[in-house]
Amino acid sequence: MDLKFKAVGIIRSCYGEKFGIPRQPGLVKSATATLELLPPYNTEDMLRGLDEFSHVWVLFGFHQSAREQWKATVRPPRLGGNERVGVFASRSNFRPNPVGLSVVELIKIEGTTLKLRGGDFLDGTPALDIKPYVPYVDSIPTAKGAFAATAPDPVNQVEISEEAAKALTILETSERPALRQLICDMLAYNPRPAYQADDADRIYGTRLFDLEVRWKQTGNQVTVIEVTS
Repeated sequence: MDLKFKAVGIIRSCYGEKFGIPRQPGLVKSATATLELLPPYNTEDMLRGLDEFSHVWVLFGFHQSAREQWKATVRPPRLGGNERVGVFASRSNFRPNPVGLSVVELIKIEGTTLKLRGGDFLDGTPALDIKPYVPYVDSIPTAKGAFAATAPDPVNQVEISEEAAKALTILETSERPALRQLICDMLAYNPRPAYQADDADRIYGTRLFDLEVRWKQTGNQVTVIEVTS
């Protein structure tokens, strides 16, 4: 059976590219996003009563993975990036149907725009559906989590160089809230591939909001060397 979906909204996120996005929602609580409803769904009636819930489920499309070839098995980062499991035993974005599901904090609703916190969305992600998080049924304390039974710990120590710190005093604005904290939280969870070897001379980079963040890493020590617009 073939099903067709139409995006109900577009997500504007602090993450400008895939590298750097946390591997699960809720890990980087300083991450912010907005979900703007699209026509014909951009009516306040569609959201009536949702502001009484603290969290929502967002069903979305992996729009930058849709053309990638999926495989029956994948290598989850939690298993070191070497051991394979079935794609349906993972949350890999390379799936037969490129669909993701994340639970995020609903900060507030402004008109037909949802303000969200703690997401793992790439900027420009199409939202396919929104559902309220219902604690009594969605939270199962006795559930078994296999290789992802507990939340990962932030493994990296992050320091900001003097040059980057000066830039952050200017670049952290209301449009880029808690920018310094966001950078530290993102890098603490080590966004590099699990199988990648250390290279003290390598400079890593990713986009947050409209900015380029660059850093070096040796072992578990990360130094942010530059933040530029």
